Amino acid sequence: MKNIFKYIIGIVIMGSLFGCLGKFEEYNSNQYEAGKIPAGLLLASMFESFASPQQNTCQMNNTMWACYSGHVTAPNNWGKGYNLFAYFNASEEWNESTSNDMFTKIYSTLYKIEELTNKRGLVYSIAQLTRVHAMQMVASLQGPIPYTQMEAGKTSTAYDSEEVAWHAMFADLNAAIAVIKVGADMGISSQLVDVDQFYNGDCRKWLKFANTLKLRMAIRISGIDPEFAKEMATEAVRDGVMTSSDDSAYDHTNSGQANNGFSIIDSWGEVRANACLVSYMNGYNDPRRSAYFTVQNHNTNGGYVGVRSGTATSPSSATYGGYSRLMIATNGTLPQPVMYASEAAFLRAEGALKGWEAEMQGSAKQLYEEGIRLAFAEFKVDDADAYLSNNTLTPGDHTDLISPNDSYTNQSSITIQWSETDSYDQKLERIITQKWIAAYVNSVEGWADFRRTGYPKIFPPTKSMSQDGVTIARQQRRLHFAQKEYNNNGAETTAAAALLSNGEDSDATDLWWALKSNGQY
Repeated sequence: MKNIFKYIIGIVIMGSLFGCLGKFEEYNSNQYEAGKIPAGLLLASMFESFASPQQNTCQMNNTMWACYSGHVTAPNNWGKGYNLFAYFNASEEWNESTSNDMFTKIYSTLYKIEELTNKRGLVYSIAQLTRVHAMQMVASLQGPIPYTQMEAGKTSTAYDSEEVAWHAMFADLNAAIAVIKVGADMGISSQLVDVDQFYNGDCRKWLKFANTLKLRMAIRISGIDPEFAKEMATEAVRDGVMTSSDDSAYDHTNSGQANNGFSIIDSWGEVRANACLVSYMNGYNDPRRSAYFTVQNHNTNGGYVGVRSGTATSPSSATYGGYSRLMIATNGTLPQPVMYASEAAFLRAEGALKGWEAEMQGSAKQLYEEGIRLAFAEFKVDDADAYLSNNTLTPGDHTDLISPNDSYTNQSSITIQWSETDSYDQKLERIITQKWIAAYVNSVEGWADFRRTGYPKIFPPTKSMSQDGVTIARQQRRLHFAQKEYNNNGAETTAAAALLSNGEDSDATDLWWALKSNGQY
């Protein structure tokens, strides 16, 4: 961790120069208040971890995982012949980018907040919530992480096993939720309003966000730790998760250049719609396509055509310039999504499918249909009921306009309409597929669901260039630990590798939560 910790050296002492950005009533006596801290300056850098609105971090953090999830393709080779991460052979620069970015953004600020708040109050709890959101992402990418032993001043830290780290994250999230509940009773926090680009300081919204994150994490580990997962999922739904598109979280950061990082990297020719997502939606005649993608202009036939991730030939931005782009990229005023309300409904639907109907407060069918309706409302698209009633349309194939070798026959035949007579696996595929379509472009979740369940059936690249044994059939399973960590923190990183499911620090190694209790997918 020495490479990471060179960035964690603290931040400038704010002192009385900035004063206090606000207060609740009974500021000095309320045990849930933090005291006079510059909340805006302290939380702002941590909040950058939610969506990576800056173009370079968006390029490194969003494009790679979006490629693995089937949402986005990066049709560029950066002068290296092939875009290697699409072929399961990412450079070390790309491999280490997200973990380095998350640790850098989170910990220096967190340590300062801990010092100023004595680990109490609303600002500290929002900081802890932000930390958990970032670290569950890193844990979903690489597995074991330094977590429980992280503290200011350490230059190296032992990694926790995945089970220990996930349980510790739940504990920290639960503690944060308890304080945010008090803030929710008060409504708008003037301590947050000046810095909060997501909810303008509305603690009621933050509470729903925190509980939806808790539900996400519970379902993530439900295949391997079912009883604990059920307990956490039950608490989250009982305490209140997102139920309306008004609850959804978007990053409204405005950098002065554009409102989101995708619009910048689009102008560089580095992002196009992924053929996998486009083909599924074409097959379903999905009316959300016009809200997701631009119409292709490679020829005059119109329609939507994506680029296959991991093409048969060396890709370039010029080659696929006429293929469908992302609306979020071409309309630079759109904010970047952090979490959609529809995700909560689909998570509850999966919980109900597991037999937790009472705890999820609805049947799998009811919650699945609610998820689709919320997803349509999110993008202000009509005809959700007609979409839900279709029992004939299936995911489409990809016919490439330029390279026939990139064409692909979709391996999924799942329909849209719910059927109680279908098997468990068919119902699960239906839930996960629609959750994945609705989650555009929240791509880490799509890749995680694929590794956890085998759904959706994401198109593989045309070949694997992996040096770690990653196959076309199962695709990449995790990110290996960065080489810099071995160079600077060799003993702890080597010990962390032994904590993995097969003891091998490989891109082909399954993470703990992707090992089903009844066997691997």
